Amino acid sequence: MKNRIVQLINSEGLTSSKFADTIGVQRSSISHILSGRNNPSLDFVQKILTSFPSIDPNWLISGMGNMYKSQDSPSLFQEPEISRAPLETLPNHPPKLNKETINIPRSNPEPMLEMSAFTSGKQIEKVVVFYTDKTFKEYNPS
Repeated sequence: MKNRIVQLINSEGLTSSKFADTIGVQRSSISHILSGRNNPSLDFVQKILTSFPSIDPNWLISGMGNMYKSQDSPSLFQEPEISRAPLETLPNHPPKLNKETINIPRSNPEPMLEMSAFTSGKQIEKVVVFYTDKTFKEYNPS
């Protein structure tokens, strides 16, 4: 584990003193671990993982895998990232509805939406409207 700590310090571009300050331990603790006098305690390892959340715990403890966590496979305990971007800016999201994109004929008891802004020349097969009372109505253009 000593060699992996040295590798981490070098990878992060830190001195052993700056590393000690970053993880919140005495500088002498780092010195003793790096000299081989002491082995890192569980508390020491936890401080490293808390201060450097991108470090893979398996790598630090056992040397297995990569130093940094893979971005492809989130941990089971990580919260998924949720985009906070407005929906209109996300790819494949339809434009915001406005009076020009929706045309509800007032004479028709079962109104049909004018969906030309969404269909790009495609034909509408079916429209389903869901109501708050948990019922729905299907509209099939003819």
